[in-house]
Amino acid sequence: MKMIRPMPVNDAALTSSNVPETDYAAYNPATTYTLGARVIYIAADKHWIIESLQNANTGHAPTGLAADTWWLKVGATNRWRMFDAVVSGQTSNADSIDVTINCTGRVNGIALMNIAGATVRIIVTDAIDGVVYDKTTSLVSTMGITDWYVYFYEPIVRVSDFVALDLPAYYAPTVRVILSAPGATALLGELMLGMQFNIGITDNGASVGIDDYSVKQQDVWGNFSILERAYSKRATFAVEVENVRIDALHLLLASYRATPVVWVGIEGYSSTFIYGFYKGFRIDIPGPVVSACSLDLAGLT
Repeated sequence: MKMIRPMPVNDAALTSSNVPETDYAAYNPATTYTLGARVIYIAADKHWIIESLQNANTGHAPTGLAADTWWLKVGATNRWRMFDAVVSGQTSNADSIDVTINCTGRVNGIALMNIAGATVRIIVTDAIDGVVYDKTTSLVSTMGITDWYVYFYEPIVRVSDFVALDLPAYYAPTVRVILSAPGATALLGELMLGMQFNIGITDNGASVGIDDYSVKQQDVWGNFSILERAYSKRATFAVEVENVRIDALHLLLASYRATPVVWVGIEGYSSTFIYGFYKGFRIDIPGPVVSACSLDLAGLT
């Protein structure tokens, strides 16, 4: 089992994007806005869609806080939605999403969550060595193809979560990510880059599932009214950990108790890729060599 500790992406890091930031007109302090009017507000490391909470709204700069009586922060702009820690909110663009990120430290792992596309291409460039990694991966999933009938007649399924753990660990590289969807709309919920940490060996008995926030109401005649909403992944893993690494693991997990990270339960099974928090962890030390760490994980919506 591994975890990727995400590097924050801000204005300085995101050097290029083919996704336009034209969701709405830009906020103008001289314009008078009416109730419900939406604009985009762009400032240092702030790329928000905001909505006016009152009529005669002039010259009130948005704060993004819940206590702001003039503006409601609706969410991130389309370009920045892939970095807002909301997996269900997707950046969208026709044919492809192409971004370039200047990393501030070492990076050897990348995760793309809640995606729709045909291929992912990742290019890593070092200032001295040039291109050190260039790999294109098809997003067609072969999971579930058990016979020729399924191969020919079942619809093509593409993976919705993608993780690459083989990036070379260069310091401060430039990483370009291209999610291609020729003739369609490319969608990307979250993009995370960072250093990976090997927790240990995932034991048998792992469990995965989702928490669904959809509303399903039944009337007195038995008919259902369904309102589809977001869902989040959840999982429970038991991991074998060498005893010499217990203290380091305990400190590391404690330091990320309030920071979302990418958890990779079993490489090759995207259902075990979770971007979120642990709800709790426990390390049992039954002997002098190997211990058991149990992790209860909750994904972000």
